[in-house]
Amino acid sequence: MSGTAPSPGRAPHGTRASSVSLVVSTLDEGAELHATLESVYAGSVVPDETIVVDDGGTDGSCALLERARWRAHGVVVHRIRRSGVAAARNAGARLAAGTHLVFLDAHCRLERNCLARLRAALDNGPDAVLAPTVRDAAGPAAGCGARLIDAHLRTRWLPPGPDGAAPYAVPLAPGGCLAVRRTTFHRLGGFDAFRELGLEDVDFSLRAWRAGLDVLAVPGARLAHRFRPYPPYRLSGTSRPYNLARAALVHFGGARREECLRKVIGTPRAAEVLVEAFADDWEAQRAAVEASSVRPLEAYFEAFGDWR
Repeated sequence: MSGTAPSPGRAPHGTRASSVSLVVSTLDEGAELHATLESVYAGSVVPDETIVVDDGGTDGSCALLERARWRAHGVVVHRIRRSGVAAARNAGARLAAGTHLVFLDAHCRLERNCLARLRAALDNGPDAVLAPTVRDAAGPAAGCGARLIDAHLRTRWLPPGPDGAAPYAVPLAPGGCLAVRRTTFHRLGGFDAFRELGLEDVDFSLRAWRAGLDVLAVPGARLAHRFRPYPPYRLSGTSRPYNLARAALVHFGGARREECLRKVIGTPRAAEVLVEAFADDWEAQRAAVEASSVRPLEAYFEAFGDWR
């Protein structure tokens, strides 16, 4: 979206002023966390508050954010036991007071107008989930929104539109950075109970679309993301398979569900993962999603393409 974003405390067309709560979940990100926040506060629009959720970190990086300089910026640190990205973001969202929520990974570099463009899109546009343009910090590759490509629920980035393009529909808002109105986030129930890392953004985008909300690309809102083969902390080999099984059980049926569940077979402790996934509350979550849905899932694949 082109144009100038509203200045802090002022809303367009005489409406109630909007405010931005930035939620950053972090786990032993070290200097990356501080560099991310430096880029945030160098922006033309800065958050009204920043909630950094320390997801059980041990490297001391969050302690530095409790100094007077960061407190003056409205940065607060909230510590939780290690619970995973989805739970950490939910914890931050519960503390947030802003009208708009922006969820951000702790290894990003925002361009100067990134938050301004996201805020303006939420101020001026329809109720939606927003995806900015994300560039690989190590190279020129960039994407804006993503689509599902296989039964592993892996995704492929979509090429960004031109800088001045109005927001347009995409299938998924990748979780490295996404923006949404706070009331919408809570109406959707926040992020689901996914373990550690992976697929919480796929599930959230699917639930939003099924509830009648669009996922919109905002190509003029740009940031760089540090893509890494491994995070700076240990991951269980069972977390993503569990998340895959849960997403399949909540959203899919028939052959599509079976195809996803077959991908779990052959992963570490597959039998245990499947037993746990089936024993958890997926049926209640599926019923809640279906109760709030106004668009059938098959229409999603008709609109955006199917991996099958």
